[in-house]
Amino acid sequence: MPDVDDMVGNCYLETLYSKIDEVAILTTNSHKLDERTYQAHLRTSLAFIRTVDAEKRTHLAELRTGIVILTIPLSLLTVLIATSSYYLINDVLPFITGLVIGILVLFFIGGYLVYRSFRRIRKIKRLRTSCDDLSCLITEFNNHG
Repeated sequence: MPDVDDMVGNCYLETLYSKIDEVAILTTNSHKLDERTYQAHLRTSLAFIRTVDAEKRTHLAELRTGIVILTIPLSLLTVLIATSSYYLINDVLPFITGLVIGILVLFFIGGYLVYRSFRRIRKIKRLRTSCDDLSCLITEFNNHG
């Protein structure tokens, strides 16, 4: 017949082994949870970086559009100068005035787009170089974006 001390000792050992198993399971589960949390943070970080890069590409497209708008007045002015020997200024003065006004408007719109896109591209570059980690980048982006 088993002794009471043996029974208590066996119960203690079984409890101890079950606690060790629980700790191992908890450690494994917390490791999986830490890995999932790390992966979630990494995906969020990469998504934010892609967003900043997409915004930079948008500003570069705006710059390209501004440059194209700036070239239109230059080509219209070139055509106007090239054909100037075929007409008298007094006969076509209203048309030339309208064309010059259109050229100036297009020039200012293109210049504004180029200026604005350069300014925003520089801001994004300054933002990326001034921030060492992603939390700083997100904070600065949200404050100035």
